[in-house]
Amino acid sequence: MRRSRLASAGIYIGFALFLVWILFPLYFTVLSSFMGPSEIGAKPFHWWPHDPTLANYVAIFTGNSAPFSTGQDGGIVSSTDAVARLMPAIARSLVVGVVVVASNLVIAGAAGYAFSRYEFRGSRLAYLLLLASRVVPAIAIVLPFFVAFRQLGLLNTSLALIISYNAFTLPLAIWLLKTYFDSVPKELEEAAEVDGASRLRCLLVVVTPIARPGLIAAGLLVFLEAWSEFFYSLVLTNALTVPPVVAGLQNLQQFSWTTLAAATMFTVVPPVLIALAFQRYIVTGLAAGSVK
Repeated sequence: MRRSRLASAGIYIGFALFLVWILFPLYFTVLSSFMGPSEIGAKPFHWWPHDPTLANYVAIFTGNSAPFSTGQDGGIVSSTDAVARLMPAIARSLVVGVVVVASNLVIAGAAGYAFSRYEFRGSRLAYLLLLASRVVPAIAIVLPFFVAFRQLGLLNTSLALIISYNAFTLPLAIWLLKTYFDSVPKELEEAAEVDGASRLRCLLVVVTPIARPGLIAAGLLVFLEAWSEFFYSLVLTNALTVPPVVAGLQNLQQFSWTTLAAATMFTVVPPVLIALAFQRYIVTGLAAGSVK
């Protein structure tokens, strides 16, 4: 009994330490976003802002860097350029993410349904090759994308990101939706076909409503990947989306941790809220097919 209590206590302590390790960076970022540079470097460390300020968030909204940002020489510096680009970058990231999700679900939904319901020569091999393409590093295919988009005049456009993001998110969505479609009873479609419904109508009217959790889970995972993607946005565009713009808030000449913390909160909050709102669908969608 005593050994069992010690084991339980060890598990709870380990879980608490893991939780602190995960949540402390987020806590420190939130804390820093309401501080000025002088307070964030105070000793001893302030576990709560003594003089809270919204200047960092005002700087993000107005497009001007916080007036108390200090450079390496201790003087006043300006990161207006990068800060002014943040709000447009957030809007552009939302647009790119929504378009990628919409196109992904249409293509992946049709492909996942085909792999789930139709057996043809080489179908399994095609499915495995599709999944294998997921493990190809993004850096390995960025050069062909760059050359193709340069020839087509698509560099530094949102369309370049939409096409490239679809290329490496489709395998994930197809796998997830195919697994979910496998869990939908075929008898429902057969009954609809007896009533005269076509295969396309069965997919749209019968299967899609049942597969809503899988579609939402796939869409959310695709959106999160498109929202947080850094490398392709940096190479194929002039930093049009959030991750490279946030990274541009710091450089060798200037660094404002407080402004960067506020910008980080702007980029973290939207996906977190979306994930919390659709948490039930995510769990259901990811668990689909595990038990038939």
